[in-house]
Amino acid sequence: MLAFLRSRPRAVDRVLTLLVGLSTVVSADDPEGFEWWLTSLVALASLLVRHRNPTITFAAGATVSLLHLAMGNDLRPVDVVGLIGLFSVAAWGSRRRSVALLAVGLLAAGAWAFHASETNTANTRAPVPLSPRIIVIDPLAPVTADYSDTAAAEDDRVQDWGGFPAIGLSLGVAWLAGLNTRQRRIRLAVLEQRATDLERERDTQAALAVAAERGRISRELHDVVAHALSVVVLQAQGAQAELERRPERSREALDAIVDTGRTALSEIRRLLGALGQDEPEWAPRPGAERLPRLAADIRSAGTPVEFRVEGEPRPLSSTVDLAAYRIVQESLTNVLKHAGPDASVTIVLRYGPGTLEIEVTDDGIAAEAPSGTGHGLEGMRERVNVLGGTFDAGPRPDRGFAVRASLPS
Repeated sequence: MLAFLRSRPRAVDRVLTLLVGLSTVVSADDPEGFEWWLTSLVALASLLVRHRNPTITFAAGATVSLLHLAMGNDLRPVDVVGLIGLFSVAAWGSRRRSVALLAVGLLAAGAWAFHASETNTANTRAPVPLSPRIIVIDPLAPVTADYSDTAAAEDDRVQDWGGFPAIGLSLGVAWLAGLNTRQRRIRLAVLEQRATDLERERDTQAALAVAAERGRISRELHDVVAHALSVVVLQAQGAQAELERRPERSREALDAIVDTGRTALSEIRRLLGALGQDEPEWAPRPGAERLPRLAADIRSAGTPVEFRVEGEPRPLSSTVDLAAYRIVQESLTNVLKHAGPDASVTIVLRYGPGTLEIEVTDDGIAAEAPSGTGHGLEGMRERVNVLGGTFDAGPRPDRGFAVRASLPS
């Protein structure tokens, strides 16, 4: 309801003008003079511009009220237009202007109260002249009193509507009410802006979370597909080479290809399920406990792999566990792609106090960091940085390549 009224200020001004006008007509029991009705119409018309220029409303209402006082009329609903104007200036106009108008109103009220007091005191003290009359005493007539001179003296009194205290209090209440409305409006605007900012921030955070999740899934798919295809290609080459001489070795290579393909498909299906493109299989995520099997797969593809665990193994958080597996997997994939056919690999998993250190080294022919369109090293570095660890990768001094990562655990 309040929002509806705030959105249609002109309609509110029309309704307020109508209500004040009707209440003024109803309260005017005795016929008022033409001047009184003309000034009242001016005050009512000023209510129509209350929201656009409340200063005009205050000036017109205050002037009309002073004129009504000068005419000696009693208080009517139209005489509160000046108070409505002061309220509107304090609520929507400049605070400095509202203070200035309040001061002007108080000065005008004080001046009129002083004038009314002096005039009424002078009328009270002045002797009332008695007009000569011939009084015929009729013993049979009832005794009557003539108060015409006293009534005439009462008519000379100046109307003050309660004096300066009443008018000053009315002006102060109207100004304070407008100031309170102004503060509430400012607080409401601040709260609305804060709610809008929070909603925008929530949407931004949600978009960033979606982008981060998509990036994570993209890296997962890259690691799974690149590793699986590298192993499949090497196993297929081995099977092709041994097909004529040792068919049983070819059969073993083909079995390894089938196992690698099934594992890769299972992980891809799980990742796509996270995107809502397929039903996920709730299999456990790969972790450090599967690294021996990963080393065995690479070993069966023809690359010598040594796997060592130093320190006392302990349970790892899911994020660290998955990161350790992916770092080793991507490192082995780079070995298969870049180190050459005669390379050997050493994997060291070192459990330290509060850290898990991963070291994958090879003695291949790569003398520089792998280049190309892939983002394997950058993906590993980002994984480690997100977890608050350290990452280093580069050629070894003598031969081969080394990947070292330290993860908090």
